[in-house]
Amino acid sequence: MMGSIIFIKPLSMNKLFQRVDRIRASGYATLNLEPSSPHYHLNGKRFPVQGMDKPALKSRVTLLVEGRPMDFTINEIL
Repeated sequence: MMGSIIFIKPLSMNKLFQRVDRIRASGYATLNLEPSSPHYHLNGKRFPVQGMDKPALKSRVTLLVEGRPMDFTINEIL
């Protein structure tokens, strides 16, 4: 059982690094927000990236939304 937990964690980090690489390469990010989010009306839309923290499970990504910087977590981005 313990081996499966160790296997799952690197797999999720690998997906995270792939997502970060894709965002950095394109310079754009598409939002994937929960219906309870106050910014849900922006869900599915693509915005230019202004900045990113170091890759982590809850790292911050700053997007330019209608000319204004807005912060989202990496988990809220496709």
